[in-house]
Amino acid sequence: MYKLVLTEEDLKTIHFVGNRYCWSDALYTLDEGENLIPEHEAWAIQEAFQNDMEGGHSIFPMLDSNSDLYDKLIEFYESIV
Repeated sequence: MYKLVLTEEDLKTIHFVGNRYCWSDALYTLDEGENLIPEHEAWAIQEAFQNDMEGGHSIFPMLDSNSDLYDKLIEFYESIV
């Protein structure tokens, strides 16, 4: 299991971006607090993150790279093996 802890503010950001990008769409159903994500779901989320980067685009469009959520998602992304 993989763990991703989200705050109310994180969820507001994810819901604001909505289905505009794969990363936010993949996280849309997660809850506030500790989310325990099975390996197969983590791989699907990782694939969604990678879809947004196709063609040389940056990871997590519409997300401030200086935000706590960005840091959490990078850490989560890099932990998936």
